[in-house]
Amino acid sequence: MRFSQALSRILCAVCFAGMGAGIAGCAHAPANSGYSSFSSYAESVFRRQNELNSRLLMLNEADQIPDNEEFDSAESAFQDACELLNEYAERESSGDSVSLTFKQKVQDSVTRCEAGINRMEAVLNKFGKGL
Repeated sequence: MRFSQALSRILCAVCFAGMGAGIAGCAHAPANSGYSSFSSYAESVFRRQNELNSRLLMLNEADQIPDNEEFDSAESAFQDACELLNEYAERESSGDSVSLTFKQKVQDSVTRCEAGINRMEAVLNKFGKGL
């Protein structure tokens, strides 16, 4: 089921370009991120997690997913960390309203999502599955 979720999240990638300003508010990109605006940073993180989900989906389809706890733990942490960002994208894509409280939760989760991406990429590289 985790890869079917990944596929639906990949389909939401297109909607993020228009929603970046929606979660920007007064937030600032992390100092060392290389981005001058939070919306650019959040869009970059969203795109990276979608690319990573695509890689995981391809590995799964090729039956190349490592069967061990470290991989499973990293993937679970990655999916959990990016859940709010994906939920926001899905809501925006479907035209659902998004409360200011939820937008703040999404803002607060973006750096955790990026950390989850970094960890998952490191695990993929460790098992020779990185690109």
